[in-house]
Amino acid sequence: MKRELAEVRADIQALRTDVQDLVSAWKTATGVVKFVKWLSTLMAAMAVIYATLKGLAGR
Repeated sequence: MKRELAEVRADIQALRTDVQDLVSAWKTATGVVKFVKWLSTLMAAMAVIYATLKGLAGR
């Protein structure tokens, strides 16, 4: 009985470690998505500014 309890505890500890790794990966992925969204917004703004300046220079 004690042996089975020790095995279950070891399994739970391994599962806890796996879940912590998964949460860490999720947080990293969320950060990357936020950065990509920010970067795309910046690039769109730069494209609008460039197109405006290029359009105004032709007049």
